[in-house]
Amino acid sequence: MPTSPSKKMSLLTEPEARLVLSSSPRNLVELSARDLRGRILRARKLMRKYQDTARRQRREALRKRTPTRSRRAEGNANTVRKALYFQQALSRFEKRLALVERQEARAAALAKRKMAKPRRAVRTKRATTGRKPVRRTRTAGKTATASQRSMKAQRRKGGARKQQGFAAVRRNSHVVARNRRTQARKDSRR
Repeated sequence: MPTSPSKKMSLLTEPEARLVLSSSPRNLVELSARDLRGRILRARKLMRKYQDTARRQRREALRKRTPTRSRRAEGNANTVRKALYFQQALSRFEKRLALVERQEARAAALAKRKMAKPRRAVRTKRATTGRKPVRRTRTAGKTATASQRSMKAQRRKGGARKQQGFAAVRRNSHVVARNRRTQARKDSRR
């Protein structure tokens, strides 16, 4: 049931009207997560208050309940409308809070990843210090290993010797591993 803003505001008290107006999209952008949580609590409390009042008024109008005042309630359309306004405001606040929390979680994860990267680099440097790096040279389009140590390690592995003969297997295996790592990173972000 569409109503004009002036009629909507005439039903609400001034603090209630400010609360409902703060749920408009342009005002939601300015609110922090803490402000949103406070407004969610207020909107939920007011929504329940007016839903309970509307239920009481309905029972009084149907003569199922004794009137709380000298005059019996005759209708509850405005009270139902006020409960609806707060219900709509509440849903807008909750959607915005969910969005803000997701953004904060992404930012925290990104910051955590940035902080973790230097430590990993430091660890790898410490682990490789003292060892002679394996030197690879390119000869006629093939990669040849110049280090005796790496050749002996590959011979001990057994299957690695066979792979040494097939250049395609050697070249594709690191690509497959890289693709799997990339996919795992993407999956962890979901």
